[in-house]
Amino acid sequence: MLNSLKQFMRIKIFFLGLLLHFGNSASAQKLHGFKGSLIYTLGPDTSAIGNYELNGNEFMLTVVSMSPNVNVSKLKGIFFPDGQLMHVEGINYNPTGGKDSLVYTYNLNYARDTTSIETRSGTRSSRRKYPVKIMVANNLGGDAIVFMPALLANFAPKRVGDSVMSSHIVFNSARKFMIKKTGSQKLLLGSSVMGMFTIFLDKDDKVQSVDGMGTSFNIKGKAGAYLNIDSVIAVNVKQLHLHPRLAIINKLDSVKTTINAANVKIIYSRPSVRGRVIFGEVVPWNRIWRTGADAATKIYLSKPLYFNGSELPAGTYSIFTMPSPTGFTLIFNKQANIWGTEHNADYDLLKIPMQTQSLDEPVELLTFAIAPADNNGGVISFSWDKVKASVGFTTAP
Repeated sequence: MLNSLKQFMRIKIFFLGLLLHFGNSASAQKLHGFKGSLIYTLGPDTSAIGNYELNGNEFMLTVVSMSPNVNVSKLKGIFFPDGQLMHVEGINYNPTGGKDSLVYTYNLNYARDTTSIETRSGTRSSRRKYPVKIMVANNLGGDAIVFMPALLANFAPKRVGDSVMSSHIVFNSARKFMIKKTGSQKLLLGSSVMGMFTIFLDKDDKVQSVDGMGTSFNIKGKAGAYLNIDSVIAVNVKQLHLHPRLAIINKLDSVKTTINAANVKIIYSRPSVRGRVIFGEVVPWNRIWRTGADAATKIYLSKPLYFNGSELPAGTYSIFTMPSPTGFTLIFNKQANIWGTEHNADYDLLKIPMQTQSLDEPVELLTFAIAPADNNGGVISFSWDKVKASVGFTTAP
């Protein structure tokens, strides 16, 4: 009789625990159900509009890109409980392209400790495998990557100071990806390549706005209600016909000179002002700046140069700048062939204060110059918007 009673109590406890488990799971699933939209701006222009939706661990994204042509990405997928990607499938198309509007399809699957990503465009296909779980990938369609924060915020840690780590697939490799809780209603999210986005949350821990200034995208996002995305597409296609847009291109350029048999060449991409506030916003104060766009700006030296008596040996270096309201510092880094947001201070070789001056007329495109100067030397400078920064060098100690 006693044994039967004990067995009954064990069964009762088991079922009570099971009910509690299902109750908690149902509650968690309910918390995971939401939808909304994000509108991203690049300076004065709207660059992308999209809807996002999360039901349990299943999600959907529809993203309309507008720079310069209207392009649409639609994807759906499944997260693991920790926010990493289990499965994604989608398409990318141009709504003005008629029967040939499909640009490519994509498919992601995680199995056997490997993430596989396959893309197809016409008769061409590509399939790559990565031995990691991931949270974001560049090749999942258009601007979809910058809409993932609205979904991934749901998987952020709860305690301020805590972070979760995953991977970002970019340049056919896996880079570290992080979501960090930096305040009661604020997250830091990103990787070394995409840069770190600041995510502001509302009282329900849903995304309210996104600050991507200083990242590879230099955009700002505002969350809102779920949109009629077909109407968004139709309106923008009509606008495109009436007012064609110019492509936003960071023009690749170079400048070179020879001073006392020392060849000096700088290769860089030239972002434009485009009506934006540059220093203090597009280029945040007191943060490392790539001093260009896209890949890191590079300098080639055939012979050593000397800055305030400090030697920069012959070779190839990346150039970065630390801008502040009180002055700029030029940084030469030994990692030359990197993306512009991948600065690693461990490889900084030389830091030189720069002279700055205000310009009467704004310079639309970032412009580098190398000019000869007295005392067997020269001056390296760059001008953008209404700021010119320069630093002198010599070819001998």
